[in-house]
Amino acid sequence: MNNFSLDHQFSESSAAVADATIRIIASRGLDAVSVREVAKESGFAAGSVQYHAPNKEILLAHAFIRSIQRQTARVNAAHVPDDAFEAWVVRLSELLPLGGERQEDATIWVTYGSASVTREWIADLYGQVLRDFQKAVVEVLGDSDHAERKARLITALVNGLTIDNLVAPASEADRVVGDLRAGLRLILGV
Repeated sequence: MNNFSLDHQFSESSAAVADATIRIIASRGLDAVSVREVAKESGFAAGSVQYHAPNKEILLAHAFIRSIQRQTARVNAAHVPDDAFEAWVVRLSELLPLGGERQEDATIWVTYGSASVTREWIADLYGQVLRDFQKAVVEVLGDSDHAERKARLITALVNGLTIDNLVAPASEADRVVGDLRAGLRLILGV
């Protein structure tokens, strides 16, 4: 078993391989991933794909790690308003399936969450990301009463909205963000 790191540094070409793997998973599922399919999707030769990821487990792990890094980059780069509550909405919206890369990454999150039940190495990575997310939420909440419980509830809200809206049309984006806003108001008591 490999020890995968969420801090894995992707070169331009290894990022392209991981992004191609993400697209395959988002459109056809984990079982559709193979060196041949990733080569076809990425435009690289099969040997180049194998250089970056010698086996399917590494292809899958790199796709998950890359997806988490893309989500983190979007959250960190989001232009947030001065209003603390609306800043929560803007940042957490980056994790929802609202089209494009966000749709792909939300699909990866749900797919790997389900796969973590039967694949220990995925459970390890998925659990680490979940713990890191909840820890970050607790830190932002500060000394708030029941910060850990609120972090778990915020996680459940984002996960539930993600699952419920994976196949929602793009025209539903405002409703999805509105549901996020309403749920956060209930959890945070604002």
